[in-house]
Amino acid sequence: MAAAPGTVRITLAHHFDRDGAQLLPGDEIDVPTHEARKLITAGYVAGVDPNDPEAVAKALAPAIERKPSMAKPPANKAAGPASE
Repeated sequence: MAAAPGTVRITLAHHFDRDGAQLLPGDEIDVPTHEARKLITAGYVAGVDPNDPEAVAKALAPAIERKPSMAKPPANKAAGPASE
């Protein structure tokens, strides 16, 4: 699922309290872009080096929403002639 307009989806690198919720490392949350920037600068976003401008820009870019792929129907293989 893509983040709502004006927000960015981030993955936490450390424990974090937000709106009374205890969030754990690895949790994904949607936050406003300005809050995401603060969390990146503080080192709370997994996989983003706050000293790498390209990594920060990529993390703040809106996610491209992808259409879910259609599941392929199971192959209907014949097991061979039925034996009696």
